[in-house]
Amino acid sequence: MPSTKILFLTTQLPYPPTSGGTVKSWNYVMHLARNYSLSVACLLKDDDEKYEKEFLSSVNLDNYISEPLNTPRSAINLLKSYFSAPCLNVFRNQSNSFNKKIEAASLSADIILVDHYEVFQFVPKNYKGKVIMHTHNAEFMLWQRMADLCNNPFKKIVLTLEASRVKKYEKLLFSQSDLIFSTPSDIDLYKTHGFNTQKHHVTYHLGNDTLLDLPDLNFNETQKAISFMGTLSWEPNIDGLIWFLEQVWPLIIKQEPEVLFYIMGKNPNERIVKACKNDKRIILTGFVKDLDSYLQKTRAYIAPLRFGSGMKVKVLEGLYRGVPSVATPVAAEGLELTNGRDIFIHENAKDFAEACIKLLRNESIWNQFRDNTRKIAAEKYTWKELFKSMDKVMEELT
Repeated sequence: MPSTKILFLTTQLPYPPTSGGTVKSWNYVMHLARNYSLSVACLLKDDDEKYEKEFLSSVNLDNYISEPLNTPRSAINLLKSYFSAPCLNVFRNQSNSFNKKIEAASLSADIILVDHYEVFQFVPKNYKGKVIMHTHNAEFMLWQRMADLCNNPFKKIVLTLEASRVKKYEKLLFSQSDLIFSTPSDIDLYKTHGFNTQKHHVTYHLGNDTLLDLPDLNFNETQKAISFMGTLSWEPNIDGLIWFLEQVWPLIIKQEPEVLFYIMGKNPNERIVKACKNDKRIILTGFVKDLDSYLQKTRAYIAPLRFGSGMKVKVLEGLYRGVPSVATPVAAEGLELTNGRDIFIHENAKDFAEACIKLLRNESIWNQFRDNTRKIAAEKYTWKELFKSMDKVMEELT
């Protein structure tokens, strides 16, 4: 379908690829631009405008549409959303002027590919082409799991209500889509919670698979160090890190007082900064351009997420590089890995700490995890094979 015209709608500039969402969106945009006539339409959040020129010079597009928009997540906007939007995040992405731009651009598009549910609202009601929904999470479940962990009764009610609103909206937009791409674990969640998944097809959210080309790491060349990498303003990462620092870290340093902990990511939330400030063993690195410089000295790579859904890019980066990992069940969701053979998967603080200590000390287990995960990642989780499969389904649709 080289002449097929695709309009790719997304919530923010898919560049630079520094978070799980933008890593997938950026790789997908590059692939689509090489194989189809691609236009990208995105809202600009935070410091996106700084990277527009670099983005446009890195990819060949037929058309590019953008508009700055920063509507904060706040109590006032939550109340407003009850009267004017299906749910909070749809309200936060509303824009009448952007809507008009999309209406005009859609006239020449054979396919509108919606990247993130928040921008489905811009698909014109009278659009005659095909609509493909590309999900990043089972969004309703992200809100529900947040509610389940919340101890504040009022906040718990608000989060539960929002989960219900998002679930209702996801069902609506899926019914209006011709094809939906979701991860296997999210498809299972949708099916379990009463969604019709007949139009769903499998995708994955992968990471930098060029890490597979690097030589194997050596246990004796690492530091006695634990690492975490992620967007430090994203609530699942904040919550997971606070849980690790408060519940798991004290158990580790009791047995390994010289261990270091590298937290990689820009603009850490103030709760993370506060939790780290009195311990010199914890290093907030800021944005890391060369991730491998830290992975090379890491013995235990952690993903302590307690809510969220879908495949986690941060975990895949560890698999590609062969850094032995410890993850919660939520963080390992959707990955074909065996606990104790390829990775340690624990949600209890004591077990999580003991798993980290094993990787800090045991070279034999460390080497086993390194070899197993690189082999699995190379066989199952590369961009080339993923996009070949997605293109086939899309071509059958059109």
